Amino acid sequence: MKKVPDINNEKERLEALYRLDILDTSPEERFDRITRMAQRLFGCEYASISLIDKDRQWFKSSINLNQRETSRDVAFCAHTIAEEKYLVVPNTLKDSRFSTNPHVVGAPHIRSYAGVNIMVDAQPIGTLCVFSSALEDFSDDNMLALADLGKMVESELRRHDSEGLLQEIQQYQVQFKENQKLTRVRSAILEKVVSSETLDVVLREIVGAIEREYKGYFCSILLLEGNQLKMGAAPSLPDFYNEAIHGVEIGPGVGSCGNTAYTNALTVVEDIATHPYWSAWADLAKQANLGSCWSQPIRGADNQVLGTFAIYHECSSKPSGDAIALIEQFAHIASIAIERERANQLIWHQANFDVLTALPNRSLMEEQLKHLLSSAKRDETKVAVLFLDLDNFKDVNDTLGHDVGDMLLIECARRITQCIRQEDTASRLGGDEFVILLGGLANVGGIDELIQKLLKEISEPYLLHQRHIHTSVSIGVTIYPNDGEDVTTLLKNADQAMYGAKGQGKNSHQFYSRAMQEQALKRLSYKSDLRAAIDNEQFYIEYQPIYDIQSNRLTKAEALLRWHHPEKGIIRPDEFIPVAEESGAIIEIGNWVFEQVCHDALTWRETLCPELQLSINTSPCQYFNRDPNIMDWLLFLLDCGLPPSGVLLEITENLLMDANSQVSKKLFQFRQAGVSIALDDFGTGYSSISYLKKFPTDFIKIDRSFVNSMTEVSNDKVLCEAIIVMAKKLGIKVVAEGIESEAQLAILKSMGCDYAQGYLFSKPLSKAKFEALLQSRK
Repeated sequence: MKKVPDINNEKERLEALYRLDILDTSPEERFDRITRMAQRLFGCEYASISLIDKDRQWFKSSINLNQRETSRDVAFCAHTIAEEKYLVVPNTLKDSRFSTNPHVVGAPHIRSYAGVNIMVDAQPIGTLCVFSSALEDFSDDNMLALADLGKMVESELRRHDSEGLLQEIQQYQVQFKENQKLTRVRSAILEKVVSSETLDVVLREIVGAIEREYKGYFCSILLLEGNQLKMGAAPSLPDFYNEAIHGVEIGPGVGSCGNTAYTNALTVVEDIATHPYWSAWADLAKQANLGSCWSQPIRGADNQVLGTFAIYHECSSKPSGDAIALIEQFAHIASIAIERERANQLIWHQANFDVLTALPNRSLMEEQLKHLLSSAKRDETKVAVLFLDLDNFKDVNDTLGHDVGDMLLIECARRITQCIRQEDTASRLGGDEFVILLGGLANVGGIDELIQKLLKEISEPYLLHQRHIHTSVSIGVTIYPNDGEDVTTLLKNADQAMYGAKGQGKNSHQFYSRAMQEQALKRLSYKSDLRAAIDNEQFYIEYQPIYDIQSNRLTKAEALLRWHHPEKGIIRPDEFIPVAEESGAIIEIGNWVFEQVCHDALTWRETLCPELQLSINTSPCQYFNRDPNIMDWLLFLLDCGLPPSGVLLEITENLLMDANSQVSKKLFQFRQAGVSIALDDFGTGYSSISYLKKFPTDFIKIDRSFVNSMTEVSNDKVLCEAIIVMAKKLGIKVVAEGIESEAQLAILKSMGCDYAQGYLFSKPLSKAKFEALLQSRK
């Protein structure tokens, strides 16, 4: 057996290995998954990820090996790291370097071996290898596949190495958020102190002012609700004490406050530890370090008890006459705040809510609509107003009486409330008329679904007074800003649309805008047509090339779904994709797209571009859906023989915002299997560095809106540059979308952007034209 080759840069190589701090760590599934894939892919008995230390070979992951390490001088992998890229030994018995190796002449009787270098900081720190006791034929394609798996190992090691940087970023984020929070809290407190918005704020201000002026006082305000005392404000008392006192029933001798509320008189307990009123709470008070308690009733204008005001001291103490006078003044100030709040609440509720259904009335609805319109104007969103009128309600009142009519209105109100989102507003205008407000709408695609749900739920039979009663509803819909920009116009238009719906017949709806009505009908027709589109082969895929911005090499492209309707012609994706997501058809469509792209990628990688990677846009629905499961895509990859690196999944920030543990698990499984993940339209949503830390991300795609308006002196250029710098720090590649000019390309190239996509290079191409493009650049 020949001596293990010397490595010229051994010192730098070992430093790169030790920086990883991974030697002698526990097995990890993310590495074991890769060795399993290698072993299955090559059909070999053994596979391992080995790291070459100074005098040993240590296995981070291995298949069918019982050893955790070997000496370096008998390690095949010690020879591999001396090679430029990889080492293949087709027959160890015929190779003088290994014919006498103890692992050849003895167990595990290695006869063939193939290994690729694992590179970190341009240093070969170890290998991914497969070997067998039988003779194996390792082709060039085999070694390309093994190299792809080796890149997956390197990616996981880079992620491991970047944890320190991510921790620093996280600490910076936490500190930044804390500073923001502090600023917001200060502003909010100042605003509430000036305006005295709520009772809670006023009471806390009262307690805080007293404790600042009178050192050693710990104040508490409790509010009487029924026969229980509820916490009003006691910021300086321990939480466990406040929680124990909250909800205590009043009565004679029930502590200081319970006795005060019951007797409507001052209660002074000079020594809590010995006073009989406190026998049940003596230990609690001792734990809270409370020695005495003076409690004064808070009385209303009618002299009835509203609550209690108490002052605690750490030691036993007795109030002076001046102190008692102060307590009475404090209690009086608190009574003014409490009575004003309760009066305001009663007046406000009576003025803004319907007595029968407890829904907001017209007054509150119009105020809410004003607020929604103001927010929509600022955020450039839409507001929908739905005007509902029950069908045949007069007949119910005339034949069954107003008491049954009232019960029907109450039940209708309940059903309406159950149909809408928590942030939406349902109100009763009077009689049998209701209005629903939907705010913050980016588009109006979801309104149709809500309308159908309302029509169905309200038309279900009602059991009132042992009688089944039937009614339905006519709905008029108007949209801001399409149909009007003020409250009066929108309500008038919604009312007119409702009468138009009644003219069409019972249990129907109508949009005020003819164009909106046509759009709604178009969406309904799309929903029906989508079911046949796949079966009738109406879908097809175009590919838009993505170029390496520095070398101009073409190794990537984005797959774009197209629909050619036999009657309506080409239908834009932004028209039918939302409908497909609402109807659930997106799952079947997405599976079709994935299979088509995989077949294309496999063909082109074998014949034209071995490194080709095709990206696929995915819908959030596909990750939340359980049956069928998007993880079946990994099985399809294995079945069709396409390496996982041949495809890339594009996701949106909306998915990350709503992601649960199951979604996160699916993303990590794709990543661990070798499928790359790209975050699309980065910068247009609620972009957060925390997403890049929490979820696997290989690529960031800068949205075309930043690129289109980018100049040498624009803010968009600064933002693009910040994104690129951040991505490089995190080891993430950047793709710039929508490049249309040489000037934009030059700016992005100077920033170090990795990949470019846009009309400057090519519009989306048919499959045949894209194949021709690949052929021309071969």
